[in-house]
Amino acid sequence: MRRTAVFRPRRAMARALAPVAVAALVSALAAGCSDDGDADSDAEDDDSDVAVAPLTEEQISEAVLQEDNIGEGWTSTPSSEDDSSGPGCFGDIDALTDGLPEKAKAGTEFAYGDAELPFVESSVTAYDDETAIAAVFDQVQTVLAACTTITDTDEEGVIWDLAMVFDDSATLDDVDDQFHASATGTLTQPGGDPVEIFIEWTSVRLGPNIGTVATIDTQERPTEHATWAEIAVDRLAAVAEGEEPDATTAPAPA
Repeated sequence: MRRTAVFRPRRAMARALAPVAVAALVSALAAGCSDDGDADSDAEDDDSDVAVAPLTEEQISEAVLQEDNIGEGWTSTPSSEDDSSGPGCFGDIDALTDGLPEKAKAGTEFAYGDAELPFVESSVTAYDDETAIAAVFDQVQTVLAACTTITDTDEEGVIWDLAMVFDDSATLDDVDDQFHASATGTLTQPGGDPVEIFIEWTSVRLGPNIGTVATIDTQERPTEHATWAEIAVDRLAAVAEGEEPDATTAPAPA
């Protein structure tokens, strides 16, 4: 599918987001047996101790944002891979996640209208080792908290000049960990003029599963992004619990 000039470098952004992974989000499933085997323990107490399993590809495909969630006027395609390194601190994130075995992953990209803006990506990646991915998720947050600017040229010659804001406030329910980052600034294609860009990025962890929703546009979209992220979290929560996700549709971008 054709991309506008501003989105030719979007794959580098997706590459940076996907490993910590680039929308959609898994819910907290805590269910299981008590360690002391107390016969008087009720089902609710038992449900608090079962570890969350890695989602399968089929589950992930259901858990990410769907066309019905995003509404009319959008074009959707499967998320694409890109092996190039991200610019600035995104490259540091790549280094943290290199070699971490993935069990399953999937995602969907949405582009709105003829201009294909805003662009939204919802993705989920399941890992085998919860302890390892939990440690990496913490390290990624440390990197992002210290990353206030990205001024770099990527492997495609695109110049990134962004100011970053990191927030690890717990605003989403039913997840083990979460963070949000936003970036504003310009991207400049080789030989082109700077294009103003706004990025919103939300990632969550539930057990060994990482979900991300990323929004890119040439105008600010914090409210719309928050709605898409919340719908994605709700979908993942339902899928992780073996339930049918609610048929929620977000308003069209203004």
